[in-house]
Amino acid sequence: MKKIFIISVIISLFTSLLASQNINTKGDVLINGKKLTKSTVIKIGDFIETKKNSKIKFNIGPNAFLAKGKSKFKLEDSKGVKTLNVLAGGVLAVFKKGDGKHAVKTPNMTAGIRGTGVYLTHDEHDNKSYFCTCYGKTHLHTQKEELELEATHHNMLWVKEDGSTKPEMKMMGHSDEDLRELEAFVGRIPEFDMK
Repeated sequence: MKKIFIISVIISLFTSLLASQNINTKGDVLINGKKLTKSTVIKIGDFIETKKNSKIKFNIGPNAFLAKGKSKFKLEDSKGVKTLNVLAGGVLAVFKKGDGKHAVKTPNMTAGIRGTGVYLTHDEHDNKSYFCTCYGKTHLHTQKEELELEATHHNMLWVKEDGSTKPEMKMMGHSDEDLRELEAFVGRIPEFDMK
């Protein structure tokens, strides 16, 4: 009986840790156009902008996000699908398996995801996006193509302005260390380190 009580306490503490929000920043970060403060809570519906040479790392429950300088993105919820919408710059995101429906998108692509690590960036000037399924499965939609992507250790491509895709061999804007840091932020390790 004592063991069950101790296990229950540990699970409860871990669950409350995941429910709480941690935010780490460097430089200037705006939430809904206002400078982020120590009392700011980031939630679904917020618009986040990182200025030059800045960085933000935060979680919403068991899912975590990392954006470096000159990024603009919004967290949305539409019909039960929580979506990371990247308008400019890049965002690395990790999602817990079994935590509902999630998607990521840029102006020229949308990807459905579950229990996945992804990185996406959008170039406003050329209207093209770089998308990496770091591990897990994604279902990518563009105006021209629909692809099932799977990766144990990075599967990258470009989505051009017209919606066509082009494979990419080079990792851009993120690293394995970034993924390790982000997963550790929510008490996990990346899938590629589990083997």
